[in-house]
Amino acid sequence: MVLGGLCIGIGEFLTFGAMVLAILGQIGQLSNNIVARNIRMAVITTTGTPGSQTDSFQDTLNVGGLYASNQAAEELQGNGIKERYDWGLYNLCGGDLQRDADARFCTGHQFGHRFQPYGTLVADAPDNLQQQVAQAAPQDATFADNEYLGKYTHAAFWLLFIGTIVAGLSFLAGFAAHRFAFLLAALLALVGALLIGVGAAIWTAIAVRTSHSLKDANLGVNFAYGNALWFYWGAFVGEALAIVPYILSCCAGRSKNDY
Repeated sequence: MVLGGLCIGIGEFLTFGAMVLAILGQIGQLSNNIVARNIRMAVITTTGTPGSQTDSFQDTLNVGGLYASNQAAEELQGNGIKERYDWGLYNLCGGDLQRDADARFCTGHQFGHRFQPYGTLVADAPDNLQQQVAQAAPQDATFADNEYLGKYTHAAFWLLFIGTIVAGLSFLAGFAAHRFAFLLAALLALVGALLIGVGAAIWTAIAVRTSHSLKDANLGVNFAYGNALWFYWGAFVGEALAIVPYILSCCAGRSKNDY
């Protein structure tokens, strides 16, 4: 019973941690509060390499008036390109580099939101510059392939969303002091690990390809990995590690004949 109790505690701790990390990944960019606005899946900046004033996206295109005069202006309406874009799973927010809550605008929340960075830049560009922005990216550039990026990040969203729910269920199932409940918790942890792991892997692959593509294009647009991506990898590890202690709890736990 001591072994069973220890394993239950370890399994609960791991699944609780996984659930919390997965939920944090879900709330990224949902609002402008200090927690949500500092969690994102990906970041795009358009002002060039930090510390340099000569290689911004605007300088690369050799145009003026590309950036939004009001960094809190509505997205995707031709109001000007923002200095920084943060993507969550449900929306994106654009604003200044300092991420001031009063100098950014977030789009509406949408299930299955798609990561399409270059499409966002084109839509944000002033009307007279949209064609020039659209033609600036190489034809074979991954970061400009809206269909490819949108399709896979849409699929990854649903995997991560369902995986987060399953992670919560695996945590709750462990509270039932019965060996079959522990077996259920182990199975749920396995399913949760698979869903979150595959979803995080898809997003990671997209992030790597986008980053390399932007570096090769040298447009003054930079990519950075979001912390929510690492939250999901942490959630995957927690769910995967919880499988063994839950199975041991099942073997050492109580059946109905023990009551």
